[in-house]
Amino acid sequence: MNYFDSQTIENIASLHEWVAMMEKALRYSIEPGGYVMPKRMHLDYGDDSFLLMPCITDEYWVTKLVSFSPGNKSLGRPSIYGTVVLNDTKTGEPLAVMDGSSITAMRTGAVTAVGIRHLSPSGSHSLGIIGTGTQGIWQALFACSERDINEIWAFDQNAENLKHFSEKMKSKYPLIKVIRAADSSEVAMNSDIIISATNSQYPVFPDEKELFTGKTFIGIGSYKPDCREFPEWLFRQVSHIFVDTLDGKKESGDLIAPVKNNWIAENEIFSIGTLLAGDIVPTPDSTRLFKTVGFALLDLFAAKLVYEKHSAQLQE
Repeated sequence: MNYFDSQTIENIASLHEWVAMMEKALRYSIEPGGYVMPKRMHLDYGDDSFLLMPCITDEYWVTKLVSFSPGNKSLGRPSIYGTVVLNDTKTGEPLAVMDGSSITAMRTGAVTAVGIRHLSPSGSHSLGIIGTGTQGIWQALFACSERDINEIWAFDQNAENLKHFSEKMKSKYPLIKVIRAADSSEVAMNSDIIISATNSQYPVFPDEKELFTGKTFIGIGSYKPDCREFPEWLFRQVSHIFVDTLDGKKESGDLIAPVKNNWIAENEIFSIGTLLAGDIVPTPDSTRLFKTVGFALLDLFAAKLVYEKHSAQLQE
């Protein structure tokens, strides 16, 4: 059985290969009977959360274990740890154990890139990032691989995160100007595409209409009912919300709150898989919103990419 560490996972395939695989997964997600995926199990223990996420197809069976411990920041450790186990469906044989944090970061960045490809104007040149930790870095890297970005506006309450983000982006994209914004309002006002990558329980933007008009917003935090990243005025300006999985309607505060408060109707929330399949055409609204909460099928396709790329390299 193989073990794939973070470095191997991050380097085994190009960003474009990751995006292609996640688009394939999102299209596959709306195929009836193509896979079995129980609802993720949440175990809350004090302020900590533990998740168990299984999924199976004819080829592979994947299980992801994730822990979120916000108190780790004071210990100088990552808040999120994860492990992915990949098995052969036909025999049950364990094939690989993978660093779950890297699998999550790569597949989430690639899923966001799919949303950017299909929802943002092709002429978008400025990117905003709220939350510049590891996930924020990968979000920016994938976004820049999808659009011709010439400047990034970034904000984080952690100055060290923001500094590391700037250094990382300059090393990867030296021609892109990185601006450390004073607050989230400055990010929104100056960006065509805005990605929020936080674990906030409250909206990270002021509830001001002008911050949202004509923008493409992507939320990757808010994976629990008591978490939210976006305020009322964003939802008031969109006719559709696109999500990676409709399970998010019961899991994310950024989907629960707007429906509960009648800011948007539940039947106006669509799987992005239906958009990719051509089953729905977005309205010409200038403001777009894509919310991703993640689901195990994405992890399965991500693990499949890593495992099969590695196997192909061994045969060369």
